[in-house]
Amino acid sequence: MLDIVRSIVRRRSRCGVCMFALDPGAKPLKLDFGGKPVTVFYESDYHEFTRDNLAASAARGCSHCKCIVRAFDIQQVDFATARWWPPRDALGAWGYLELDSKVKFELSVAGERGKDVLESTHACIRRGTKIGGSTRDEACLDQAAAWLEACRRDHDDCRAAAGFRPTRLLFLGDSPGVVRLVESMSVPSDAVYAALSHRWTEETLRVRLEHGNHAQRLEHGIPIDAFPQMMRDVVFLLRRLGILYVWIDCMCIVQDDVDDWRREAATMASIYTNAELTVAATWCATSGQSLFGDRSGSDFAQVDVASTVDGDPVFLRRVLPHFTWQDIANNWFAGSDFVDAEREWPLLSRGWVYQEQLLSRRMLHLTRSELIWECSGGRMDCECGWYRASDESQQVLIRSQVKQPVAGKSWGTIVGEYSKRDLTFGTDKLPALAGVAQAFGDSHGGRDLGRYVCGMWEQDLQECFFWRATEPRPRPSCGMPSWSWASVSGNIECWSLGSERVQFADVLVSHVGNEFMGDVHEGKVTLTGPLAPATLHCGDGTCKVKVGDQWSVFYPDYTLESSDALTLTPGSPVFCLVFGQGTSSSRDPEQGLLWERTYACFLVLVCVDEASRVYQRIGLSEGDSGNDEEVELDAMLGVAETKTITLI
Repeated sequence: MLDIVRSIVRRRSRCGVCMFALDPGAKPLKLDFGGKPVTVFYESDYHEFTRDNLAASAARGCSHCKCIVRAFDIQQVDFATARWWPPRDALGAWGYLELDSKVKFELSVAGERGKDVLESTHACIRRGTKIGGSTRDEACLDQAAAWLEACRRDHDDCRAAAGFRPTRLLFLGDSPGVVRLVESMSVPSDAVYAALSHRWTEETLRVRLEHGNHAQRLEHGIPIDAFPQMMRDVVFLLRRLGILYVWIDCMCIVQDDVDDWRREAATMASIYTNAELTVAATWCATSGQSLFGDRSGSDFAQVDVASTVDGDPVFLRRVLPHFTWQDIANNWFAGSDFVDAEREWPLLSRGWVYQEQLLSRRMLHLTRSELIWECSGGRMDCECGWYRASDESQQVLIRSQVKQPVAGKSWGTIVGEYSKRDLTFGTDKLPALAGVAQAFGDSHGGRDLGRYVCGMWEQDLQECFFWRATEPRPRPSCGMPSWSWASVSGNIECWSLGSERVQFADVLVSHVGNEFMGDVHEGKVTLTGPLAPATLHCGDGTCKVKVGDQWSVFYPDYTLESSDALTLTPGSPVFCLVFGQGTSSSRDPEQGLLWERTYACFLVLVCVDEASRVYQRIGLSEGDSGNDEEVELDAMLGVAETKTITLI
């Protein structure tokens, strides 16, 4: 059956079936429609993507349809479940062959690496590079060396400042079978070092640095055979790249010395920022795995399906997973469906790794399928050629010299992405972000953010104070004040309301040691704003607050039934601090009228000390009643009283 969806005018003739550019001399497509032959002019029509239409288009001279038919035959595709996703418009990048909802294959032209696909007549089959059987192959190691050399040569932003050295490093150059622990004063001034980003597992604990082995490792070193496989491979890789010093946290920080750990953890920003290269064991779930991926299996088969397109062979390969920063935050990889990112890149789910990736000037990811390069010059690249040079690297957030409100939103973005990562210990919530916070504050020195207080910036509190825990969990015992996002576990959304109704009078935070490390002795915020009495009602899996005669859905910061939560029962008195407002709109299609409504956004508090007006945050509401009505701002202000209170 012929299915003509719409007509468009194209600058270049395209096949109406596969949507690729047609070969010169290709004939109009003739299909049977209602028992009669019909001539369709491919310049203006889309056709239903069926096996018969593909075959007919291949016969009339479309080389792309021939490739797809061949690909379907190779994969023994059942057309009932398969689908071809063509490019959506004339500038579409490429198409995908989908066998089910999770497995996709792509057609690539094995041409010159880096050639712009839009230079090709056949723009929608992208140019790709065939990959070898292992990421340890010489071609892979040569590619890693080439990326490093090009970055050293071309990217001023990726050059480390001279003079910094971590307290301790591992020296790889004395003997092939030994790695030696060295103090920084013994490292030559012109030497460079790499850093390792990895996931701690049981194997890691066996080689950690402790008081008991510190002196022995300084004098005699560590036999390479004692290393878990992943770390042995790191040593091999760095020697191959000509880097003879490496910083590995478990082997360069004295793990049973609290003071040494705090001191070294506070220098993470400098350690990763000044590393010549950070090697990321991105696909290693344990240190016992090899750093290198085996690509000899069927998942990585590359099959030639056509002799040439523009003089280059066309091959079929399963779509390899690729990530971006936004993709990782949403458990997504580019070019495919939602998948288990924890399985593909277990390293990237870890909280400590977030700052290691954000702070590193150069990072080489070793994944199961290929090597991936990213650097603060804005470049991401990979073996197969999927990435293109980009200026959208996440490091821009740290160095951007922008106005304060934008800086606040950028910090909220960082907090949101970081909160999606996992931490083994709740007490690491701020230490694992300390390096990013320091770098962020330094880079925005010309736009005074004030002190760093419990994960937020003092002069930017109005932009960051209204946060929401999207998946409430039991409240951790971390010592953070309730008004800080760091006081809860799980995903955080920071909303920038910029309310003028709440005035911050004083922020009193005292730390034990470094303010970035989160050792908070006391944390209080004194503010003035509209405070309305309310009652809390929970049941049937939902909670609401009643303010006057209005109801609003309540979003708790943590699970209220947890043992460490405040005792709250149905009808418990709470208080609503009117923090800001939002607007909603609806249109009457018959009358053509647009209705706009303003509603309240407020924090939900409980009173801890009535005489001293001390309160604690337990959640928030965005003024949603749950039945398509909003809590009106004016009505709420009518039952509120302006008060000066202290949040703890």
